[in-house]
Amino acid sequence: ARIAALHLCPTELSRQLLVDERLLGKMEVVGNTVLDNLVNIKTSNKNKILVTMHRRENHALIEEWFMKINDLAKQYSEYEFRLPIHPNPAVRKSVGILKNVDVVEPMCYNELVDYLSQCSFVITDSGGIQEESAFLRKPCLVCRKDTGRKEGMGNFSLLCEDPDSLAKQFDQLSLLKMSGPCPYGDGTASEKIIRILQD
Repeated sequence: ARIAALHLCPTELSRQLLVDERLLGKMEVVGNTVLDNLVNIKTSNKNKILVTMHRRENHALIEEWFMKINDLAKQYSEYEFRLPIHPNPAVRKSVGILKNVDVVEPMCYNELVDYLSQCSFVITDSGGIQEESAFLRKPCLVCRKDTGRKEGMGNFSLLCEDPDSLAKQFDQLSLLKMSGPCPYGDGTASEKIIRILQD
């Protein structure tokens, strides 16, 4: 970043962080290109909940996370909780806990987006899914101590810092406003980047 002549920032917050670092170069806010693939995706709200859990910071607590997720799935049995299991052995070792969750092998991208487009809620520790869920207007519970995607907090997503807070935070998901534009882009990042490079 310190030698770049052009910074293509996904959000205004990321641009401001570069300004705060007193970096040189032209700075343009374009959104995240990953969202460009979702522009024509049709959404619905079926009784489905997408769950992903894989980050290393959660490995030490994976059994506790899985127990609380399983309890949640039992409590809200009207929903299908689906968790594509990560291949990391530190995650797979505890998969037996998820008795009330539909555990599947890792899904290809199109399958995952299709399920995301149909679900009502998302429970994840993924960064990218936070952005995709915001774009598709799916309330998202982020299972981490902190997140790099702060732009959507309180409007599109909530932070759940520990397994014991999962049930309470899940109950708050339906209260999210999901208002205003997606803070991570409008699905035209690639077009903006091309125009900027041409200019």
